[in-house]
This record gives sequence, C-alpha cells and structure tokens, in this order.
Amino acid sequence: MNTTEVKYNNNIKSFKELYKYARKQFLLYEKLEGIDDWEKYDFSIDCSEDQMKFKDMLQIRFIEELTEASISINEPEEHFWEEIGDAINFFLSAFVMVGVDFKSLKNPEELLYSDKEITHGIMKKPTYKKFSKEVYPTIESVGYLCNLLKNRPWAQSNYLVSLLDFDERLNRLWNNFWIFLGNMQIQPEDVFELFWRKYQVNLFRIKTGY
Repeated sequence: MNTTEVKYNNNIKSFKELYKYARKQFLLYEKLEGIDDWEKYDFSIDCSEDQMKFKDMLQIRFIEELTEASISINEPEEHFWEEIGDAINFFLSAFVMVGVDFKSLKNPEELLYSDKEITHGIMKKPTYKKFSKEVYPTIESVGYLCNLLKNRPWAQSNYLVSLLDFDERLNRLWNNFWIFLGNMQIQPEDVFELFWRKYQVNLFRIKTGY
C-alpha cells in the first residue's frame, strides 16, 4: 500500500486536528520502538538518551526526508510529494515528543503563503535550485536547536539545557518549516492531504506488521 492508493475526503479540517492525529501516530510508533506507554515515560530533554532520541527524529529522520525530496525532484511527481509528507510526519513527531501543546505554537495558517491564484490540488514541484535555497533556514534551525543538546551516554558531565533558549529555538524551527512549505506554495489543505495519506499508510503498516 502506498499514498496514491489512499482516498482523501477532507478528513482533516484544521492544524489543531492535524496535531492530534500526529500525536496518535507518534504513540503507536513508540510502542513499536519499545515504549509501550509513552504517557508514563519520563521524557527529559536533559537526559542523554532522550536527547539522542529527539535528535534522531529531527537530524536523521526529518532531514533525511527533506533530502530525499530534493533528490527526487526529477523523478515522478508523487515521489516528491510523498517525501514531503514523510518530512511533515517526522517534524510533528518531534514536537509531540517534547510535549509541546499546539496552543503554544503559532498557527501554520499564519505562516503559509496565501495567494488566491494558487488552486488547491494543483501542487507543482519546485526546481532543485529553489528547493535548496528555501529549505536551508529549516535545516539551519534544526542544527541550531540540537546544538543545545550536548549530553552523551559516555560523557562524565551532564549539562542542563537552557529551557528559555530551547523554547526560543524550537519556535524558530516551527516557524521556518511552515514558511518553507509556504514558499513552495503549499496550502493548508495540501498539508492536511499529504499528512493524511501517509498517516493511513502508516496505520496499515502497523496493523499488518509491514
């Protein structure tokens, strides 16, 4: 099963609802990764293991999907958009992981580019040059945020994270990613559809043990 086989009928109406689905998906995958009840898991951004877990979600999974999107620009259209959908999923998972309440974040609708001439359902792939230029602030924000997380399992010292700096950089990343998607002329409804299609594929994979 892949995203092209999933039907979408405006199943998600808002970013608040999208975030709830992202949280549900995150909890399901955490069970597969060894944490049966995330609600009882004592996640701490000061803990080296949890820092590595957070970094893995952003620096490896999220950035990897953005990279796959960039190198698939010259491939069939659906491949590019599937990678963007994957990136959205991992991006949201990182925020869910650290317990961010959606109400504390700026609504992406205020950050996405809005143009009446853009018609939903006719998304057009950007050029490689445009994609590379527009995505960099997001990649930089990931590195800037994760640079605060300096604890390692083998280290003798433990460094407490400045929560003020962490929240500031986390919000910077949030804003930059949606601005990036907006510069790709992706509208809210497109985000909902990209997420929903991969969400349904992921539920199928979890159910079938794929």
